[in-house]
Amino acid sequence: MLTINPSTLLLQVANFLIMAYILTRFLFKPLQETLDKRANQVAMAVDEAERAAREAKGLRLEYEKKRENIDAEMAALKNEARIVIDQTRQQMLQEAYQEIEAMRARAQEEIEKQRADALLLHRSKIGELVTVLTRRMLGDILNPQLHQAYLDIFLDRLRSVHLEGRIFTDNGEAISTELITATSLAQENKMRIVTMLETMTSQPIDLTCRVDAGLIAGAMVRLGDMLIDGSLEGQLQQLRSRYEAQVV
Repeated sequence: MLTINPSTLLLQVANFLIMAYILTRFLFKPLQETLDKRANQVAMAVDEAERAAREAKGLRLEYEKKRENIDAEMAALKNEARIVIDQTRQQMLQEAYQEIEAMRARAQEEIEKQRADALLLHRSKIGELVTVLTRRMLGDILNPQLHQAYLDIFLDRLRSVHLEGRIFTDNGEAISTELITATSLAQENKMRIVTMLETMTSQPIDLTCRVDAGLIAGAMVRLGDMLIDGSLEGQLQQLRSRYEAQVV
C-alpha cells in the first residue's frame, strides 16, 4: 500500500511551484515576449511585403500604361516622320523639277540668244558684203549724168523737208551750213541749193562745200545740229540696217 508522506509532498509541491515560477518568470515570459516580438516582426514584414507587392503591381501597371503611351507616341512619331519624309521628298522632287525646268528655260534662252547673235552676225556680214559689192558696182557705172540725177533726187527730198522755224540764229545772222557731195558741184548747183535753203528757212545761208567720195552719189546737208542725208551711201546704210534688224 502506497504511503504518502505529507512533508515530502509539500516539499515537492513547493519545488514544483518554485520551478514553475522560475520558468514562468525567467523562461516563458521572455520567450513569449520574444515570440510576440518575432510575430510582430513577421507581421510587419508580411505587411511590408504586401505593401511592396502592391506598389510593385502599381508600378508595373503604371509602367505598362506608360509603355502603351510610349508605343502610341512612337507610332505617332513614326507616322508623322513618314508624312514629313513624304512631304520633304515631294518638295525636293518639285524643287528639282522646277530647277530642271529653269535650267531648260535658261538653256533655251541661251540657244535662242546664240542663234539670234549668229543670225545677226550673219546678216551683218551679208549686209556689209552687199554694201561693198553695191558700192563697187555703182562706182564702175556712175557718170556725170547719174551724179546729176542723184543730186536732183536729193534736192527734191530736201525741198520736202520743213525747215522754217526749226533753225534760229542770233541777230539774224546767216545759218552756218555744210554741203557734202560725192563729186564737185558746179557753181550753179551750189547757188540752187543756197537759194532753196534760204527760201525754206527764211534766213540767210552761209554755205561751206566739201567733197566726200565715200558718199558714192548724192549729197548731205548739215544745218546746225540737223543733218539731211540724201547720199547713196546713206541709203545703202539704211537698207543694211533694216536688213540686219530682221532677225527672227
